Amino acid sequence: MTNPSKIEKILCLIEKAYGKTRAFRKTPPVDELVRTILSQNTNDRNSLAAFAALKRRFRGWEELSRSDVDRIAGAIRHAGLANIKARRIMKAIDEIKRREGSISLAGLGRMKTDDALSYLGSLEGVGPKTASCVLLFSFGKPVMPVDTHIFRVAKRLGLIAGDINIEEAHRALTAATPKKLIYRFHLCIIEHGRRTCKAQNPRCGSCILYGMCGFKDKRKYKK
Repeated sequence: MTNPSKIEKILCLIEKAYGKTRAFRKTPPVDELVRTILSQNTNDRNSLAAFAALKRRFRGWEELSRSDVDRIAGAIRHAGLANIKARRIMKAIDEIKRREGSISLAGLGRMKTDDALSYLGSLEGVGPKTASCVLLFSFGKPVMPVDTHIFRVAKRLGLIAGDINIEEAHRALTAATPKKLIYRFHLCIIEHGRRTCKAQNPRCGSCILYGMCGFKDKRKYKK
């Protein structure tokens, strides 16, 4: 298992380079669920534009639940895969309403973390990343969502094994990261992946973490 002190050092260096992460502020859990579904296979700019359009189109999740997939898809074109995501959103909303009697995920806050992850994971189209985002950003539960940036950077830094899959990475990084640091570490690693540790042509020569990195091709990109 990764030494917690290594994670603390990485966090310290990234925040020194890019600035402190924003303060934690809870988001409404159904909003977070829908926003994260929209973020699948696209960038933040597109997903946030689609989410804003969805909120303008419908006055609330109850109104959306009475609508149809085509109308939802029309509102979220910015996010790509609009028909697929519209069906996922509709099915998730309908299932939450069936289980809870209303479109609310407030009950997740009273569940144990593993039970809450299982609940969300049982909704169609909701994988480990989406479930973890809801629990971290809406309830402050100590779970690490792993997107492509975190998966890539964590492997290069040796925080997870090179042959681990992304689903296993959620559990491994959640276990390795001190609970109080998960929120900040999540945001910092994403920022580092976007700015410096890119998938193609990483900026190894200006990387604050160069000396801690095990990326086999880092010398090639040092110039």
